Amino acid sequence: MGRLMGIDYGTKRIGIALSDPGHLIASPLMVCARDKALATIVEVVRENDVESIVIGMPTSLAGHGGIAAENAGLFASEVAGATGLPVDVEDERFTTVLAERAMVEAGARRRDRRKAIDGVAAAMILQSYLDRQ
Repeated sequence: MGRLMGIDYGTKRIGIALSDPGHLIASPLMVCARDKALATIVEVVRENDVESIVIGMPTSLAGHGGIAAENAGLFASEVAGATGLPVDVEDERFTTVLAERAMVEAGARRRDRRKAIDGVAAAMILQSYLDRQ
């Protein structure tokens, strides 16, 4: 059984997380620049036996998409095309806020939080998806 990949899409940075092979636990893997994201995702897929990808879909509190949701949807299509894998979307409301809160509670310094927050948010998106399966 392969792993699942979670992605927190952003216009500047992309957070990437992976599940364990049993699809129970999601863990942050890395954060990369948006302009290198597709190549990085393809490499991670190849190196980690990824079978499916979940991308966070930004929505408003009322559940509506906007320009950010459109951009995430376009990125999901790019990822599907580049990897040849199925791509699902998962509501990502509050994931960055929750990731920041968890890192603060863990005692992470501000500079370290800024570098890692997108990876932690990707893990939260993926964990939410795994929990619903």
